[in-house]
Amino acid sequence: MKLMRRSTAAVAAAVLFSSLHAFAQDEAPSADEPEAATPTEKKAELEASDEKPTEPATASASVSAPAPAPTAAPAPAPVDYVGFTPPPEPLEIEKGTSKIRLGVLLQPQYAQEGAPDAEKTSKNLYLRRAGVIVGGTLVKYFDFFVNLDFPNLFKADPANQSGGTGKNAPGLNVQDAFATFVPTRLFEGYADYLKVDAGFMLPPVSNNGIQGAGTLYGVDYFVNTFRRNVYGTADVFKSAGQSPGGRDAGVQLRGLMFGDHLEYRVGLFQGVRLGPVPSSTTSEAVVGGLNFFRLAGRLQANILDGDPNYFHQGTYLGKKKILSIGAFYDFQDEYFFRGIDLMVDIPVGPVILTAQANLVQWDGGRFMPQLKPASSLMAEAGVIIRPIMVSPFARVEFLANEKVTATEPQEQRYGGGLAFWPFGHNSNLKAFFTTVQRRPAPHAFWAGYVQWQLYFF
Repeated sequence: MKLMRRSTAAVAAAVLFSSLHAFAQDEAPSADEPEAATPTEKKAELEASDEKPTEPATASASVSAPAPAPTAAPAPAPVDYVGFTPPPEPLEIEKGTSKIRLGVLLQPQYAQEGAPDAEKTSKNLYLRRAGVIVGGTLVKYFDFFVNLDFPNLFKADPANQSGGTGKNAPGLNVQDAFATFVPTRLFEGYADYLKVDAGFMLPPVSNNGIQGAGTLYGVDYFVNTFRRNVYGTADVFKSAGQSPGGRDAGVQLRGLMFGDHLEYRVGLFQGVRLGPVPSSTTSEAVVGGLNFFRLAGRLQANILDGDPNYFHQGTYLGKKKILSIGAFYDFQDEYFFRGIDLMVDIPVGPVILTAQANLVQWDGGRFMPQLKPASSLMAEAGVIIRPIMVSPFARVEFLANEKVTATEPQEQRYGGGLAFWPFGHNSNLKAFFTTVQRRPAPHAFWAGYVQWQLYFF
């Protein structure tokens, strides 16, 4: 075990050292700082400042006038540490009232993971995410977003033999695909009041559950953001086979009100469709999908800044001051998923303080009998030291089932890591280590990850 931990630390140190060497560049001057005046400009300013006397010359005029009091030098503007170079401009094609934007998300990752009922650890080099992103605007009022992604590409997976070698290989998922109608763009200054989303998207659940994968604070989402069972890890609303976690097809209204201090989201989604009922000797057959849809809603109070975008961020890297409290309710028939959350992301002097906590509860009832009553507390916190763009962070997660069984265990996760943000969300390096304790289980286990991200959109 000690040997495996040393191998993980050696890999993390080697990758971090190579990244530090590659990213050691001089910081570009701030765009807010004025450029130095040229000698010609200085001479012109001096000539323009020589005022001619307006009063007739007198004998007293030969007396030298008192020298003007020296003015205090302006205080230097605060330096905004946003990375070693300015963020790149989006790759856009614009024509008239329409534009299209292209992007990518790549997350090469090394993972070393144990198991509660087996010795030693598995080791994987794979792509946690490999996505192609397309978005844009059509005739001013219509936005669109499409994300094609293959999560866990080439990770060893004995249950998936599509690649012929036990690796999770080739195939492509439609991760997100939705259009947004913004009728309020007709009125100046009211564009964020009402937006209508339709398509395949993240329903309005916890704050962590509506964050973009390319702007997370840690290496990934909280484990229990989309998971509802330790062993049955599939999202209960996913389609059969490989399908992105957390997404569902539907329509949603969202917007910001009262000076961006209140955000609302409410949607109607496909949810679980019941199957058909075959005919019998005493009754006719009944078609499937007769049950009502899934409903989800979220309210969020923004004490400071708000975010009008569909995807929130795990950290805004000092570009916004976020202090928000949110609550959501998601249900279909007797199933419900509800919770409250807190998000803090505030620049404080030379650091950026980031923390979030989510308290959630779910129960499948008779509608989803495989989903037992449970609750989870998920939290993480850290600081980004802006002059060097490094952040230590910690994370804890607790999963508590109403009745603890071998198939519905309790779980506790304690972890911490270090992130290096030389180019913000565009390119960063993160290392994370966590221990996992389940009850009942033969023993605890640990997992470690090193992830490099390249994100452009």
